[in-house]
Amino acid sequence: MRGVEFILELLYVVLIGGGLLLGFQVNHLFFIMPFAGIALMIIVNRIQQKKSREEIKKEIEVNWGKDRQENRNFDFIRKLYDEMAKKEKFRLNIDDTTWRDLDMDFVFGKLDHTMSIAGQQCLYSLLRRPLFDEGELKKRDTVIEGFMKNKDYAMFIQGYLYKIGKRYNIDVVSYLMEGIKIRQNPVILYSVYQILSILIILSPLIIAFTHAFGMLLLVALIMINGTIYTNTKNKILEDIMVFEEMSKILRCANEIIKMEDKEQIYDLSILKSAFIKVKKIYNNIRWIENFERASAGGDPTGIFTLINMLFLAEVKSFYKSINLINKCREELLTVYIELGNLDSYIALASYKSSLKYYTKPLLDKDMPYHFEAIEIYHPLLKDPVSNSLDVSGRGVLLTGSNASGKSTFLKTIGINAIFAQTFYTVLSKEYSSSFFNVMTSIGTLDNIIGGDSYFMVEAKSLKRIMDETGSDVTVLCILDEIFRGTNTVERVSAACEVLNYLAKKNCFVVAATHDMELTNLIKDLYDNYHFEEEVDDNDVRFNYLLLKGPSRSRNAIKILKLLGYPEEIYANAMERANNFNTK
Repeated sequence: MRGVEFILELLYVVLIGGGLLLGFQVNHLFFIMPFAGIALMIIVNRIQQKKSREEIKKEIEVNWGKDRQENRNFDFIRKLYDEMAKKEKFRLNIDDTTWRDLDMDFVFGKLDHTMSIAGQQCLYSLLRRPLFDEGELKKRDTVIEGFMKNKDYAMFIQGYLYKIGKRYNIDVVSYLMEGIKIRQNPVILYSVYQILSILIILSPLIIAFTHAFGMLLLVALIMINGTIYTNTKNKILEDIMVFEEMSKILRCANEIIKMEDKEQIYDLSILKSAFIKVKKIYNNIRWIENFERASAGGDPTGIFTLINMLFLAEVKSFYKSINLINKCREELLTVYIELGNLDSYIALASYKSSLKYYTKPLLDKDMPYHFEAIEIYHPLLKDPVSNSLDVSGRGVLLTGSNASGKSTFLKTIGINAIFAQTFYTVLSKEYSSSFFNVMTSIGTLDNIIGGDSYFMVEAKSLKRIMDETGSDVTVLCILDEIFRGTNTVERVSAACEVLNYLAKKNCFVVAATHDMELTNLIKDLYDNYHFEEEVDDNDVRFNYLLLKGPSRSRNAIKILKLLGYPEEIYANAMERANNFNTK
């Protein structure tokens, strides 16, 4: 295939370069050859584009509803969210600690069926900004369900979004937020470069009238334009790459708003209105994308680079559009976000198509808070064990041994609560709850750099949750091994007081602990549940099923025997445990 492309580009060189040379030296009729070469380039480019569209369409169809294994740059993906958070200063979002505790980067990867970086950034922002209006959630769900029912239309849109791609080295968002800064006057530079490119076009006529002067002028123009192209391209390379990306985005918007949406799935009016205001920018900068697409194969003969250099196409497009882009940053950002939202909704439609079962949540702001889920499961597990929970106005205390399923269940509750308030979907058969401000303290670690101990980090993490309680929005507080970083007496005492305090502050607490003392100390405000395992002489088996009541097993010590610990350790440990239990 590369051999065929090389032969074609060599033919372009012969037709265009040879035609110009023969036209100057032999007969002006040979100037027809360059036009034939350009026409051939256009035809071949159209054929290649059609083939590329067919390959993209096939790839999208095959991957619908399947996980996408990608190397994701989350520092880049979260840029739009961070910028919008600073701009809008919203408060009830999913904070960094909760996001990390719930492994939401991995959850995001499961949901990320997007085609573009704009889609990734909008999907990330969507998951970190829960809604507290069921009407808005239902509107979002209607769009997602619409794309599920009209899969062909959704995949057709994905075909255009695919061409935007995911390039983590081009920060369009920062440009749209901050604008493009340049020292030189872009209007003057554009005018000069326009004159130089026009002279190149007119050079054959000048040669026809004054051969010697015309040839001298042509050589001088080639040298001048080549120098300008090289120097300017190096100076504004990063900006040119952003313009190339903007051109792809605007081309995608242009194609999508021309499509017929018979079912009226997604309201394109905002996208259309914004695009109309920036259409002139698209017309100015599309040359940058055109040359990039034409030379995407590597341009072995250099024909596309030569044309770009002689006519200063990219450079002119850049300087012609700077002022207009700076003036229309809000509209460009709107186009970017609208395409990103469209991409993220289709991605969620694709993800939901892969689920074994799911339900739409019933959400309300009634007091006291409540939570009910039937056969709820974790999105990251290949063969998840589902569990059910029904609680109202009380907290939940989980007990059980390590690896029995406590932490997984905590995360299952938190993740699905976020799903419910972001894309109105829960991985369960039935689900109803209050609206929640989801906050966790699960995976705390020593802060060596900051000088904080494990206990200090954990205490600060818990304090940030306590500061959010008492409002009209119930806090879903998920805790794992509260105050594990200190001694037993202080841990149990402090945990008891904190858990009772939280339960009285419009806070739905789901906490896991190994401290069996707590099951009695806070039973007035908390329901006890546990996970257990079976241990025999040969194996440890976990069923991961949630059971009512506190854990009563002594299997941790039995596991020591299973692993071959000396018999006296096992026997004495069991006796000591029984004595502790009696006291």
